[in-house]
Amino acid sequence: MNSIQSAIPVDYLAGTPLLNIYLRLMGAKIGRDVHIATDGFAVYDLLSIGDGASIGIDASMTGYHVQDGWLHLGPVNIGRNAFVGTRAVLCGNTRMEDNAALEDLSLLPPNTTIPAGERWLGSPPRCVGKWENPTANNDAAAPASPARRLGFTLLHALGVVCFPACVLGAVFPGMMLMNHLNYLDEYYTYLVLAPLVGLSFVVFLCLEIACFKWLLLGRVKPGRYPICGSFYLRKWFVDQLLDLSLDFLGPLYASVYLAPWYRLLGAKLGHMTEISTASFISPDLLSIDDESFVADAVSLGAARIEHGHITIAATHIGKRTFVGNSAMLPPGTTLGDDALIGCLSAPPAAPADALRPGATWLGSPALFLPQRQQSTGFALDTTFKPGRKLRFQRAAIEFIRVILPPTGFIVLTSLLFSWIVLLQDDFYFSEMLLFFPFLYAAAGLLSAGFIVVLKWALVGRYQSGEKPLWNTFVWRNELVNAAQEHLANNFIIGVLEGTPFICWYFRLLGAKIGQRVYLESTDMTEFDLIRLGDEATVNADCTLQTHLFEDRVMKMSTIDLGPRCCVGGNSLVLYDTRIEEGAVLDNLSLLMKGESLPPWTHWRGIPARPPL
Repeated sequence: MNSIQSAIPVDYLAGTPLLNIYLRLMGAKIGRDVHIATDGFAVYDLLSIGDGASIGIDASMTGYHVQDGWLHLGPVNIGRNAFVGTRAVLCGNTRMEDNAALEDLSLLPPNTTIPAGERWLGSPPRCVGKWENPTANNDAAAPASPARRLGFTLLHALGVVCFPACVLGAVFPGMMLMNHLNYLDEYYTYLVLAPLVGLSFVVFLCLEIACFKWLLLGRVKPGRYPICGSFYLRKWFVDQLLDLSLDFLGPLYASVYLAPWYRLLGAKLGHMTEISTASFISPDLLSIDDESFVADAVSLGAARIEHGHITIAATHIGKRTFVGNSAMLPPGTTLGDDALIGCLSAPPAAPADALRPGATWLGSPALFLPQRQQSTGFALDTTFKPGRKLRFQRAAIEFIRVILPPTGFIVLTSLLFSWIVLLQDDFYFSEMLLFFPFLYAAAGLLSAGFIVVLKWALVGRYQSGEKPLWNTFVWRNELVNAAQEHLANNFIIGVLEGTPFICWYFRLLGAKIGQRVYLESTDMTEFDLIRLGDEATVNADCTLQTHLFEDRVMKMSTIDLGPRCCVGGNSLVLYDTRIEEGAVLDNLSLLMKGESLPPWTHWRGIPARPPL
């Protein structure tokens, strides 16, 4: 069911009344005036959300997990006027009573209830105070009239229809050129234009998104706006286009070509900034000083939605500051110079603490770390101040990286349609429908085979070590990862999550995977450094992070998951770690570098706490 769901772009309904309708049709119990800004659902019949609740961006409440060879299902019940923050995770068999709150980047473990009126924070969570009832202090937005709700629903529906039109509009000119060449030559010479079409697609889609941003929003100002208003509707549309860019323009991120596009959107970026797959940004409200680094999957100022309003604020990152993978910066965050926010972590709540230069923060809630691991010394011309030759080499390799996935997708799609055209003269339409799954699988296998060959040709076998950012190995590695994630993964590998076939694929890439392993995540990079023992379990949206780029140095090492161990959903396992036989790392938990979990123990938290 999850594989079928992944083929449906439900995420483009997030933040609209259309998602509520969809969830009800799937069996969920959704009250009135509920705002849901995430698509993190799976077991719909066991989901219940009360009137007036607000569910934040990228929150997860799937209601299932796999452990010890069993699929565990449990209900998720959210009361009236409850609040779920950005990237919060609710496990199965959990309950939030009326007017309860689970804050950003927080975990509600199984068999746990948040009492009415309480506000919980962290992983593991704890009560940090009372949650104000919006109806008691007149803070909630007045309910919209039925006619107004209907009008906004229809406008959202129109916006959803526009998303595929934007993608098709970007690829249409190039495809028309290829089609014209195809008529001139009956052979496949038209495929030589695929790289040009891939490049034009990237350029046109970037320009489309920038045009929509400035036409619909102009320059955004910090503030609090009603969700049943014109501003929210326009911002939702632009935000969804930016989210769409992560799907279709993903290889552009973490490249030298991203900064000019972000500046075109309105972001203020200093010299030599590095930004990977940042998400949920408001470009006009984002400023990053010189030589800072934002790693993969960082949430940069995601809007806070509660009480019928959306709140956005400026996000600022100081000079030479590092924000780790999957970190979450709430709106209004200001970080000082040379600071570090750890992986899967949030900044400190006190603004003065966040501004401290050179400070290191880890966890949810954030903990101050007095010491910071230093990297092996590399020359400045390979980390912060590269010469002209290295700049040119990186630009050339990353140009190929940017256009390779769309080029591959265009070639495979063209071949797929060519096969169908060849069959239409000999078979009825109903018979061709039977052939289509096999033809699509053949195209998917071609994409997967191409990635396997590309990996071994460009990087060979990964080994533990350190490489400076300005190094051809780093760029070749990123090229392979971009092609894997945005070509093979989008074409076929993503729908194989949770099946035995996904293990076959990663074994070909070099990962050491035992028998009867359950793998529901493709979020791994240096494949040879990963070992999964027999009957190990890796749940959905888990990241096996075999490298980090702290101090602009790529540090790589192994991750070893022993037999019958389990890693929960939305968790992050860093390199140079081992989980012994039968040990469990719970949902939304962080296993730090150099740590080892003893056999048959249970750990939870950011960072993971001692056995429960």
